[in-house]
Amino acid sequence: MPTQHPSVAQARIVKDHITGLIARSDDMDELPVAMRYVMDKYTLTGAERELGCATTTIDLGTCAGEWFVPPQVKPGHHIVYIHGGGWFAGSVDTHRHLIDLLARMTGRAVFAPNYRLAPEHPFPASLDDARRAYLHACSHGPAGSLEAASVALMGDSAGGNLCAALVIDLVSRDAHLPDALALLSGVVDFRPPDRMPPGSDDPTCEPTMQTRIAELYLQGVTTVDDPLVSPAAASADILERFPPTIIQASSDEYLRDQDVAFAAALWRLGVTVHLSIWPHLPHAFHLFPQELPEAGRAVDEIAAFLEGVKAAPVDELASVGAQND
Repeated sequence: MPTQHPSVAQARIVKDHITGLIARSDDMDELPVAMRYVMDKYTLTGAERELGCATTTIDLGTCAGEWFVPPQVKPGHHIVYIHGGGWFAGSVDTHRHLIDLLARMTGRAVFAPNYRLAPEHPFPASLDDARRAYLHACSHGPAGSLEAASVALMGDSAGGNLCAALVIDLVSRDAHLPDALALLSGVVDFRPPDRMPPGSDDPTCEPTMQTRIAELYLQGVTTVDDPLVSPAAASADILERFPPTIIQASSDEYLRDQDVAFAAALWRLGVTVHLSIWPHLPHAFHLFPQELPEAGRAVDEIAAFLEGVKAAPVDELASVGAQND
């Protein structure tokens, strides 16, 4: 009998942990309550998380955010990190160890907002807060006012959705764009597919669930065809202005195919894109760096990608990438 690869076995343990959380949440009457239960316990596998950054809390008015400053930092080079959680759940605390790891591995100060959550704060509250966080990181550092030399924008899952939507929002405002975009298991198309993607092994979402989430997130303000909700629905003249983008997902994820299609759409328009699909890992696998060695390697890949991105001048919008991976 063939021996299972250790990484596959480790991934199976994490997947079973997530599946158990979702099974226990099935009896909860309200979807937001169930999602918050799962997100609060999503990474609580018993692993000890590593932290090494100094932190500073900032009040943005509608929400607060935290700066994560690694011991070895490149002054003026910032990341804005938008956490995932299905638009209803998650926080800087649920993602603290990942944000801390990203800061340490990239050598950049990371600003992460605790944006307002639906359904109490429906669309576009979370997007508005993401914009406030981005503008703050462009004009401030951990110690106060500072014109950033570069700002990268990244997020996982629903946070990745907000990041891509924010780029579209900034393009529509003729605002300065981030120098790079990183989507970690990002949701880029809220329009539900007719069926589960072939080969999917992902208990976190399915078409019916996606429709229920959309109803509570949007509450009639707009529809899933809005590019600020489904970035994949944006027109070519918007997408061609995206900054250099790295997209990472698992081969087993519900959203794998939409991430591949989004990368292809950007690539066809000449945007610099790096797409990497990691075999047989859980959704948002980056949140499990102690359990899954691939999580650390994915962060290394992000750090290398950022090092290869040239910052755009402050008075110039980010332009179409000159070369594709």
